[in-house]
Amino acid sequence: MLSLSIIMPLYNEELLLRRCLETITTQVNPNFEVIMINDASTDQTATIAEAFIKKYSNFRMVTQPANLGISAARNRGIQEAQGDLITFLDGDDWLEPQYTNYFLQAFSKYQVDLAICGYFRESKRKTTKIRGKHLKGLVNRNQVIRHITKISGQVMGYTWNKVYRLDLIKAHHLQFADDLSLMEDQVFNVQYAAIARRFYVQPRPLYHYWQHGQSATHTYDLENAKSIGLANYRIVKTILDLKNN
Repeated sequence: MLSLSIIMPLYNEELLLRRCLETITTQVNPNFEVIMINDASTDQTATIAEAFIKKYSNFRMVTQPANLGISAARNRGIQEAQGDLITFLDGDDWLEPQYTNYFLQAFSKYQVDLAICGYFRESKRKTTKIRGKHLKGLVNRNQVIRHITKISGQVMGYTWNKVYRLDLIKAHHLQFADDLSLMEDQVFNVQYAAIARRFYVQPRPLYHYWQHGQSATHTYDLENAKSIGLANYRIVKTILDLKNN
């Protein structure tokens, strides 16, 4: 039976973390572990996490020696993971009860390397259901990469609406780029899709993505501009290398 590792990078998430963790505990399929990567939080994040760890045996936490950023935290999670499959969850988001069950069943039934679900975009003002109409079921690599690199839609470059095979990540020494302040997840997804062979998409929304004005994607400065340029270069290079090979 397949198992799933849920990696959660956490940095000062005290306001919304309980909501997130509570939805993990309501999953109908319990065959998963939760690894919280405390990225040197200075608020009550660790205290909240520890309360869940005491109550649930499949929850644990590791603490970074300093605030190293989300890519380093995700990479630490890859090192720590013990499941067959892996995904990455943000501490201010939350899950539908069928989230883990959908992914575990999709991998078992279709023998895929990457599975994707739909999601809700949440804000203080409204909830928007993102469930694309044009990508469903078993799909090919070109379709997946095209949708990962789109600026809108059901797939995009996020990691939390996708589950990956851990052995494939480790076999190809795939990591998140810690020199990028933006688009590190999109680069990772394109690089993973380039080495994966089978893909499955279910448009049903199972993840709630909380958008707030303080996120990096809503901030524009020189560092972010450089990251966007470098990330796009790496994405294009990966796609060209794939075509050439």
